[in-house]
Amino acid sequence: IPLYNSNLEVVMFDVGEADSMLISTPSKKVNILIDTGRGIDINNIIIYLKSIGISKLNYLIITHGDEDHIGGALYLIDNFKVDNVILNKGDYTELEVELITHLKNKNIKYTNNINKIPLLGSYMYLLNTKEFSNENDNSIVTYFEYQKYKFLFMGDSSSKTEEYLINNYNLTNISFLKVGHHGSKTSSNPDFIKEINPKLALISVGEKNRYGHPNQETLETLKKNQIRILRTDQKGALKLMQINQQWRIQTVR
Repeated sequence: IPLYNSNLEVVMFDVGEADSMLISTPSKKVNILIDTGRGIDINNIIIYLKSIGISKLNYLIITHGDEDHIGGALYLIDNFKVDNVILNKGDYTELEVELITHLKNKNIKYTNNINKIPLLGSYMYLLNTKEFSNENDNSIVTYFEYQKYKFLFMGDSSSKTEEYLINNYNLTNISFLKVGHHGSKTSSNPDFIKEINPKLALISVGEKNRYGHPNQETLETLKKNQIRILRTDQKGALKLMQINQQWRIQTVR
């Protein structure tokens, strides 16, 4: 029996060296999946969604067209109800072209020209409106607020996107940061981290991955700013839940 929860839930799935996050509003009225992980990951994500009583996704946000973010999308829309798909700006990758063809065949709405979607009586904002020269920097960056808490999810954005964000938005005192690009050295510039001042940093990363993520300098930047760090390679999947006005973090198996 799915656990009823009258508060917001955020899940960062354990998808190895990949990304997938769920935002589920109180009573599961609106469900948003940001990225799907790789193709080998998506079945476990679907099983989890169904196990907690989610029968459809209102939005599937693909931050960008790399396989570790879009790889499970085709299987997801073949085996799960999805109302809307949002893609990033810039040229489409081969995987995005394949996905778009599939979406058209299934009459599923998709767009890449949108800067906000309704959420919790307000909006989730898609901040990265500039078109960069590479797929990572064109990642969709998502931001929303719930009560007094602020959420910022960075996709695979690098310091170039971070500079654009702090020059164009007032992003301060972030409560929960999904660290960019699995904690690589190209992301989490010290000036950006100091500006947004997050309280908790979430890193989706594969155990003993060949890229050496998360980068030690990135970890030192976060620690220097007294930011608590949680990593999927160490903790597995993580669920953030608000209970009695306090946030609790649970591991999800």
